Amino acid sequence: EGRGGSKLLHKIFAVGRRVFISKPINHFPVKPTAGKHWLFGGGIGVTPMVAMAHELQAAGQNFALHYSVSTPEAASFASALKQASWGERVQLHVSASGTRANLDDILKDADPADQIYTCGPEAYMAAVIAAAEGAGLPEDQIHREYFSVPETPEYENHPFSLILEDGRELDVPVDQSAAEVLRAAGLPIDIKCSDGICGVCKVGYVEGEVEHRDFVLSKTQRETAFISCQSRCATPGGKIKIG
Repeated sequence: EGRGGSKLLHKIFAVGRRVFISKPINHFPVKPTAGKHWLFGGGIGVTPMVAMAHELQAAGQNFALHYSVSTPEAASFASALKQASWGERVQLHVSASGTRANLDDILKDADPADQIYTCGPEAYMAAVIAAAEGAGLPEDQIHREYFSVPETPEYENHPFSLILEDGRELDVPVDQSAAEVLRAAGLPIDIKCSDGICGVCKVGYVEGEVEHRDFVLSKTQRETAFISCQSRCATPGGKIKIG
């Protein structure tokens, strides 16, 4: 019941087939900081936090991992985290047991140099972000990764144009994305999620009025880039110069 990739895999793959893959690309990396790294995982959203914790431990960085679940049975990583060399840095929060995370209290003493990372259900991430903002953490130091597309406004697509570095002008009709038009023109644009949550189709932005529809870029990043599978020109017939 997938949208293409899963169906294709089941159609053409068979046991014993050799598969060639690229190196992994990390779109949710650990950021350099002189402060502490706060890792917040809700349910299965703890998965990237486990990888980050291993990396931070190896680098001798200061960090804490807060793992939130609804019931003890839902804590599928609990035993593995206890056995990790950095297990003392993990705090398990179980709602059914009355140990739900008090995010405001956890982050009340956060330093302005700290980095915040969160992954999990949308409501959980929204609570982490609100607590981090309440503690005075800058937006560029609050990082998130979505499983699925959050609720979005009812956007209206307008036709617009893309101006390339070489001077070419490409028309983007209402029924196509900027990413699709760029690929059709021969530019090496990767398209993965098509929902604005993974960031692989990011392109450089020079000028023009962009209606940003992604869930990846920070306000600062949006000054020089946009996610081409979803974001569009904000005005009908407008132009966006990329580079």
